[in-house]
Amino acid sequence: MIVLPFVTKAQNEIIEKHNNLVYYNTNIKDYLEFMKENSEDPKVLELIAEMQKQNVALEEYLNTIQLPEAEVAAEAEMPEETAEDWGSDEGETDQNWDPGVPETEEEEEMEGFGMSRFIPFRNKIKTTFEIQFGINNLNKKSVGAGLGDPDIYTPASWYWEFGLLTKNRLGGKTSKVALSYGFTYLINRFSIDNDLRVDVLNDQPFFINVEDSKKNPKLNVGYLTIPIAFDFKLSKRFQFSIGGFAGYRVHTVQKLETKTGYERINEERSANYLLNNWIYGAKVSLGVRGFNIIGRYCFSNLFRENNNYDFNTFMIGTAIRI
Repeated sequence: MIVLPFVTKAQNEIIEKHNNLVYYNTNIKDYLEFMKENSEDPKVLELIAEMQKQNVALEEYLNTIQLPEAEVAAEAEMPEETAEDWGSDEGETDQNWDPGVPETEEEEEMEGFGMSRFIPFRNKIKTTFEIQFGINNLNKKSVGAGLGDPDIYTPASWYWEFGLLTKNRLGGKTSKVALSYGFTYLINRFSIDNDLRVDVLNDQPFFINVEDSKKNPKLNVGYLTIPIAFDFKLSKRFQFSIGGFAGYRVHTVQKLETKTGYERINEERSANYLLNNWIYGAKVSLGVRGFNIIGRYCFSNLFRENNNYDFNTFMIGTAIRI
C-alpha cells in the first residue's frame, strides 16, 4: 500500500499535463483568429488556414485520449500517521474539480487589461492578483450648520486597491456568467483643498483649519475588504460586472505640511477620528476590448453615527489583473 500514493500522483500528473495541452491548444486557436483579423495577405491567410487545420486535428486527437481516473481515495487506506506526513500536493488537480479557470483567453479578460494576452502559455491558476486604481470623492448628504466643510480636490484624491481574486464559472463550459470573490486592501486618500483636517470634540467629528498650510492636508483611510461580483460576458469584446464589497477599517492617517518662517514641517496624525469602522457598498464594471471602467459607491457613512456629517465615498477607476 505504500506505493499507492506514488501511483496516484503519477496518474494525476498525466491528467494535469493533458489538461494543459488542451488549454494551450485552445489558446493557439484563439491567437490564430487574432492573426487572421490583422492580415490581408493571401499567402499569410493561406498559411494560417493550414495551421488551423492542424490545430483542429490536434484538438480532435486530444479528445480521443483515454485518461486514467484520478485516484483520490487511496491515501485514506494508509495508516493515519503516514497520511499526515504526505499532506497535500499543490501540483495535483482533481479532474472533476472546476476551479473556474477560463478555457480561452477572452473569458479570462472579463475584467482588467487582459494581461494574459501577453502571457499566452502561463501556468493555469485559479487566483489572480488585481491592482485597481482611480479617483475618489465624497457625496456630502449633510453638513452641520456653522461647521467646516471640506472641499475635496479630486485630481489629487485617489484610491488604490490590491487584492487576490478567484473567478468560478457558473454553469457549464459554455456559460457566460462567472462569480468572482477575494480579499483586498483598499486605500482612500482625500486631498482637502481648503486646508482643513479632522478632529474630535465632545464625541463628535468636525473639521478645523490648518494654520500656515503649505500643501493640501491629506486624509488616508485603509480597509481590509471582501469583494464579490457576478461577471457577464456580453460578447467577444464587451463584459459587464456587478457586485458589492464590505470591509473593516485598519488604517487612518492625516498628513499635514506647514511652513512657519524658514521651517517646513511635515506631520502625520493618527487616530480613529470617529470614522466608521465598517465599509460596504456596490460596484459595477464595464469592459470594452480588455479595458474596463469601474464605478463604486459606499452606502456606509464615512463617519460613525453623528450629528455633524453624513458623507459617502464614491470611486471611479480601472484595474489590471495579472
